[in-house]
Amino acid sequence: MNKNETRASGGRLSRIKLSDQITEDIRRRISREGLHPGDRLPNERSLMEYYGCSKGTIREALKALEVEGLLRMVSGPNGGPEVQAASIDIVTQQLRRYLHFQKLDFAQVYELRETLEVVLARNVTPRLTEEHLARLEQNIANCDAANAAQDRERVRALETEFHDILCEASDNVMLIFMCRFLNSMLRDLVSYRSEAMPEHEDFGEHNVDAHRQLLAAFRARDADAAARLMGEHMACAASFMGKLDASFHMDRMLSR
Repeated sequence: MNKNETRASGGRLSRIKLSDQITEDIRRRISREGLHPGDRLPNERSLMEYYGCSKGTIREALKALEVEGLLRMVSGPNGGPEVQAASIDIVTQQLRRYLHFQKLDFAQVYELRETLEVVLARNVTPRLTEEHLARLEQNIANCDAANAAQDRERVRALETEFHDILCEASDNVMLIFMCRFLNSMLRDLVSYRSEAMPEHEDFGEHNVDAHRQLLAAFRARDADAAARLMGEHMACAASFMGKLDASFHMDRMLSR
């Protein structure tokens, strides 16, 4: 089989677009040459000459990499394609699109969270700075105020923000990505069918109390206590989700 062909449904061969081949080759070039954010690629004319193709084909390839977040186009006389660090938001958007077509429930999400957040708590305990701790404390105060104002949407956003702050202190890239992804799903793609305010108040009070206990363990640099408290917190949160009859807004995944 020609390297520029792939097998389509029904056994037919389909030719890979030239722009897609160039996109893949540029990805490999960035990796092969060890390029970093801020490094420039050759301009459009140089790329056209190198690949022996039209301006439209090169622009299509560069646009695909720009959409992925791997490049940005710098304007001006000395402009051109510039390497940039892929945003976690762009990556998670692609994963949301994949999950739109999958059967997803909270048991699956919390099966991961109950493990990953415990690992995260242990990982960050010795790494949290005074600035992190101050932000966690302020987050708890803000969450308490939002609970008092019965601002349910803000409460839920602040609760996941607490865990995002923990991610900032971690040194494990994979752990950060997975925890941030789950947090973003819970923050953006969740609805709560229960309208009973007492149930939401109980959930909010639990989260504030759990976060206060976690903060105390973090300040004491007690990784064992932090891991234990996080495990209890995740188990309770999973239980509350069931009581609130929570559901994913799957229709929003493709629109983001």
